Amino acid sequence: MIEKTIFPREEKAEVLFDKILSDKWAYNKLFQTFCDNLFCNDDSGTDLSPLQFTEALFNCYTNKDLSAFLMAISQNTLFDLLRNSFLIPYRFNADGKQNPIIMTDDNGILLPEYKNTVHEKDYQHFYNIYQNLHNNKNIFLAKAYRYSHIYGDDPSIIEQQIIEENTGILLIRELPDTVKLKETEAEAYSAVWDLMLELEKNLPMAYIFYGQDSYIDNNKHFDELGIFLPNSIFLKNLENHVKKAEEIIYAKDSLYRYYGKKSYGDTLARLYQC
Repeated sequence: MIEKTIFPREEKAEVLFDKILSDKWAYNKLFQTFCDNLFCNDDSGTDLSPLQFTEALFNCYTNKDLSAFLMAISQNTLFDLLRNSFLIPYRFNADGKQNPIIMTDDNGILLPEYKNTVHEKDYQHFYNIYQNLHNNKNIFLAKAYRYSHIYGDDPSIIEQQIIEENTGILLIRELPDTVKLKETEAEAYSAVWDLMLELEKNLPMAYIFYGQDSYIDNNKHFDELGIFLPNSIFLKNLENHVKKAEEIIYAKDSLYRYYGKKSYGDTLARLYQC
């Protein structure tokens, strides 16, 4: 029988799953996110009849498509649940939609197309912090949103559903090219697990973005990591939060765990040039 899966399976995700299962904070976070979004939770906003639930359950068994079942009962795919539990990164510009939206140039100047949409107070707050940072390369004022997925009018078409949208500060940093290393996206998520978990435990509710093979510098491809600090959460003491993110990214232990002993020195040198 041909499997009619709507959502393609992520390859080699087992290592990532093992990491989540080994961290109590992580699996508790996942469990809470699932419960908060479950259709029978009065606050979930998901309307599912007994017949729809039963059909979704049986289709999951027949088609071996867990994410389609999770969509029906929680409006989240498996990887949506992981992202919205802040356990794996969001993809840069996922599903062909620009996210995050960068609103300043490389010198911290507001781009002309956003001068009428950004509050002057928000921009000045960003610019004052930007000017005082020791390393302000690849730091931007930006908008970003968290999302899950819903079925469109045609059940075979899946659409993004925006959960929340914020303005804040985005830090982008270069990482080694995992495509060149022949790693899948799930393996890449696993590789940055320690770094991301450290960021989330110290900066809870920060959005982490990841782009595999998406950063280009001098015609060379790299992966990129984005840390987005929403003003709604981090506006107070924002400068200290930015510095904390930098400290975690450049911490010797974090880089050592991520890149390994062999490439640690070269990687550290390149990151400090970003």
